[in-house]
Amino acid sequence: MTTTELLPIDLSGSWALDLHSVLAEAAAHGPLATDIATGATVVLRQHDVDALAHDPRLEGIGLMLFDMMEIPEGPLRDWYSRLMFTTEGDYHRRIRSLVSRAFTPRSVGALRETAADMAVDAVTTARESGDLLAASSLGTRMICRLLGVPEGDDAVFTKWAEALSPVFFMMTPEQIADATTAIVEMQNYVDELAARRANDPGDDLITSLLAAEADGERLTHAETVTMIANLLVAGHDTAGSQIPCSILTALQYRDELAGALDDAARFTSAVSETMRLEPSIPAIPRTTVAPIELHGTTLPAGSMIFLCIAAACRDESAWPEPDRFDAARFTRPDSAKLLNFGAGTHYCLGTALAKMAVEEAVRAVLAADPALQLTEDPADIPWRQVLGRSPARLLVTAN
Repeated sequence: MTTTELLPIDLSGSWALDLHSVLAEAAAHGPLATDIATGATVVLRQHDVDALAHDPRLEGIGLMLFDMMEIPEGPLRDWYSRLMFTTEGDYHRRIRSLVSRAFTPRSVGALRETAADMAVDAVTTARESGDLLAASSLGTRMICRLLGVPEGDDAVFTKWAEALSPVFFMMTPEQIADATTAIVEMQNYVDELAARRANDPGDDLITSLLAAEADGERLTHAETVTMIANLLVAGHDTAGSQIPCSILTALQYRDELAGALDDAARFTSAVSETMRLEPSIPAIPRTTVAPIELHGTTLPAGSMIFLCIAAACRDESAWPEPDRFDAARFTRPDSAKLLNFGAGTHYCLGTALAKMAVEEAVRAVLAADPALQLTEDPADIPWRQVLGRSPARLLVTAN
């Protein structure tokens, strides 16, 4: 039962240029809103988003979207139902424990130099074409390199990941068909690759996943294949959409970034600030498993909730001057927490890799000589969304 009238907003349709104005209007009306397309309650404030992300009365959305889209069976539903994104309880904890042991900061850190080289190459190529959007492929290439996908196969994984990214929201019949074809082809490829790694281990994440063990238990072969496909899809769109968001923001505020490349702490803070101002994932869906009372509104069990990262990142009660770019914001100990990668049980395992990919992409752009500048007003740049939102082009010139 709802006791407070909530402002209706079209969250799924406001991902383009008016996203922040839509959310600002909603936040001025109150701490909660209602999404027109899904009926979900949209949580707008930083403190509420953080608290609910850790609240055991909230779980992932499971197969709710697939039920709404009337996908009762098939390879796409089977794969989606086994992701960490959609699972809970003992199965989720077991899978997460096994995978996190293989997805270590050491494994990610060892790729820093490779990531830097890839970023420079991507920016050089993109600069020649005049569109830095090509640099967004760095996320997929890094995931492929970490997993041990043979060099040269990045392009086909990008194609599969593009087709699979829409599964986390409502899909059209054409998108469902494309995603079904993609998951079958990807799983067949990964199945063969995992079999080869089992017989010929390498220094990569696939080998680590095959050997990952906790309490005498290992991932099954089928679970390994599912997890590899999961990591590829998640890494492709989340990092791939955040990179152009952060590049756009960095180029808009490059005067404030003067000297940042020579100060490691300030540079890391500045990149986090680009993610705060332009998060690629506007909201994270969750489902209530018990009633929750929030700001005079009762959310019954079974309700869908959107934890709105984009609104939380500009919540004036959490961030001083929230609409201002502050390169040093995250160097101060009293800074609020960046929630772009989630929190609690479903915190993104690939956070370290995604942050590294974004940092090296931004570093390569800022270090380019001659300096790169946008050729059009950011207000004129169109936006796109699959899983994450991002600018559709980043036209630049070298001065």
